[in-house]
Amino acid sequence: MNIRRERPQDYRQVENLTREAFWNVYRPGCTEHYLLNRFRENPDFIPELDFVMEEEGRIIGHVMYSKAEITCENGSRLPAGTLGPISIHPDYQRKGYGLKLLLHSLDEARRLGLGLLCIEGNLDFYGHAGFVAAGTLHLRYPGEPEETGHHPHFLARELTPGYLKGMECTFRTPKGYFAADEDPEAFEAYDATFPPKEKKLQAGQLPQFCQSCGMPLTEAVAGSDADGSRNCEYCIYCYKDGAFTGNFTLEEMVEFCAQFVEEYNRESGRSLTKEEYKAMLRRYYPTLKRWRLAEERLPHADSPVKRRLIDEINALGIAGMPKIENLFVLQGSFVNLEYKHNGNAVKLLDDDNSYWGTQVEKCGSDGRCFGIACDERYILVSEYGENGADAQIVMLKRRDASGDAESRR
Repeated sequence: MNIRRERPQDYRQVENLTREAFWNVYRPGCTEHYLLNRFRENPDFIPELDFVMEEEGRIIGHVMYSKAEITCENGSRLPAGTLGPISIHPDYQRKGYGLKLLLHSLDEARRLGLGLLCIEGNLDFYGHAGFVAAGTLHLRYPGEPEETGHHPHFLARELTPGYLKGMECTFRTPKGYFAADEDPEAFEAYDATFPPKEKKLQAGQLPQFCQSCGMPLTEAVAGSDADGSRNCEYCIYCYKDGAFTGNFTLEEMVEFCAQFVEEYNRESGRSLTKEEYKAMLRRYYPTLKRWRLAEERLPHADSPVKRRLIDEINALGIAGMPKIENLFVLQGSFVNLEYKHNGNAVKLLDDDNSYWGTQVEKCGSDGRCFGIACDERYILVSEYGENGADAQIVMLKRRDASGDAESRR
């Protein structure tokens, strides 16, 4: 086993190794190989701490370091460092190679005079090399609202004992560390030069959150791309058929999500007021991908599927129903009303599916509303009173590719 500095002729091999090592490990797919590709030219890159590990002449591992900075409670700034990605080829994982490479690089980092290292990773592994939860050193993750507590995967190690002197500090991620998010088109083009691999949401990954509204992201609520495949960055309520479901500004998203403050309080054990929750969201949302990207880089919110549905609904000519301007993605369990049919109670939707839909007030009525739920097969229009009382089916329309339809009123 040999550890040496990386050379230019190693670059492509190391990037492919990194992609293989990280794919679907911490998140669906990975971007670490692109970070390597872009970061070697970054002024924060530390070439003296860029190492490969060889076994019988084959590169099986790699680690790189970069400069970073922390901001302290007294306004001062201290130099720091961060490492990663650190990668070991899957054929050699869980055999001690990763820890050997890490410990070697830490010795070299200390020799170069680095006093503090901050990383994002698994404490079960990095704890063997002296890393601890950063919160125990009064270090906060970048962009992390104080109300949420400390990030469980944000770790740190003082290479110089007492380096922080017990001060409250915030880590500042090096510029360029989110290269794939900052230029997603370039990343996709770069990743396409490697063999195709399937992205998956799976157990053991870092907690995934919708990069639009911040809700926990699981297989059950993952969004969909234009080809119908699963999108692993956004939830189905924010992103469907390859586009965002609404043209929200950040502040409009805060206002919309503030209605779920009680649900947040139940799940977190906190007791925030609505205004406190909104203030927390205003600090949190700028860390999410949708709100970091420039407007021109975002998929347009009016997807062809949604526009076609809106046109079909407005063409129905239902008396008393105002013109529909927008549709939102709704969970079936929230809109699956119970109707009376031949004396029996029936439901027409699937609680586990999502639907394009909305609610509008019926013109000239006293509190009656129209509810709309539709997908690629049907358009359902119902009418009901307060809280879905006395629900009646107004129209159930079967859709098909030709635009012809069978309707039941």
